[in-house]
Amino acid sequence: MQIEKRLKNHYRRWNIDLAYEEEFLKFKYRLVGVLDKWIGNYLISNSDVDRHFLEIFNFDKAEKADVIKSQPVYKPDSFMKDAMKHLQPNYYTKKGFGDTNVYKCINDCETSQKLATALQFLFWVLEERHNETRDIVSEIVREIRRLSVLTPSASFEIYRKGKQVIVYPYGDQFLDRGIIDSALSGLEDYPEVAGHFEKALKIYQSGETSQYRNLLDNLRFALEQLLKKILKNQKSLENQKNHLLPWLREKGLHSQVVNLYEKLLSTYQDYQNDAVKHNEAFSLDEVEFMIYLTGNFMRLILQLARQVNNVTE
Repeated sequence: MQIEKRLKNHYRRWNIDLAYEEEFLKFKYRLVGVLDKWIGNYLISNSDVDRHFLEIFNFDKAEKADVIKSQPVYKPDSFMKDAMKHLQPNYYTKKGFGDTNVYKCINDCETSQKLATALQFLFWVLEERHNETRDIVSEIVREIRRLSVLTPSASFEIYRKGKQVIVYPYGDQFLDRGIIDSALSGLEDYPEVAGHFEKALKIYQSGETSQYRNLLDNLRFALEQLLKKILKNQKSLENQKNHLLPWLREKGLHSQVVNLYEKLLSTYQDYQNDAVKHNEAFSLDEVEFMIYLTGNFMRLILQLARQVNNVTE
């Protein structure tokens, strides 16, 4: 029985509109329960993973450093040292998920944005232990998708790509994530390029058709800047042909693929010059196509740039 969908239908029938704060708390508490179930014991047994999560979490926060302060140090033959030994209890308390950094940080999140960020940090840490956490992550992703049905305004969408798990706002229209994410992840070393590409994506997501001109400009800037970085020159997009095509051939691409890239890029430039520079009206379909095309242009360049002796790293 899919209780989530049945409960959602019940809310709809009775016109029950949960306030955002209530939706957020319900989702967060359910998420804590999911993490306790699937990863609590793992974090207790692998405290280094829990500590690594906290390191990343604190990196995102502005807070004072935790420095060492003075503390008593007893000599080997000290009376106090012997006395302290006798005061130690002859039992120990078994730790649980509530003692972990993951629990404390996630439980303290007060907005869905902060919660999504903390959850993304957790997935990044688990990604480093992919071989041993793969099944755990699969269950967590499945549970989050199930919970998100009930509280969409405070929930997330989860996208998996190989070892990576990426957290998005619920209902996020991010085109083909396989193309877009591949381009964005490859641009981490090129912040200026990533900035232009992300601006274009934000305009697309906003639905502001009046900003499509700026969207297309940013796509062009992103591709142009990437080629300048990779080819180590300051040529404009129109003047990169004599540098780009030999570079593509050197990377071992089939001659017909190089020819196809050349033709597509030439038409891409013609469109930019004819439509964008003359401020024509743009349809959503053609804008989406240009985002895909730019992403594919950059994706191939980035993959080839990572090659060493024609073998991808």
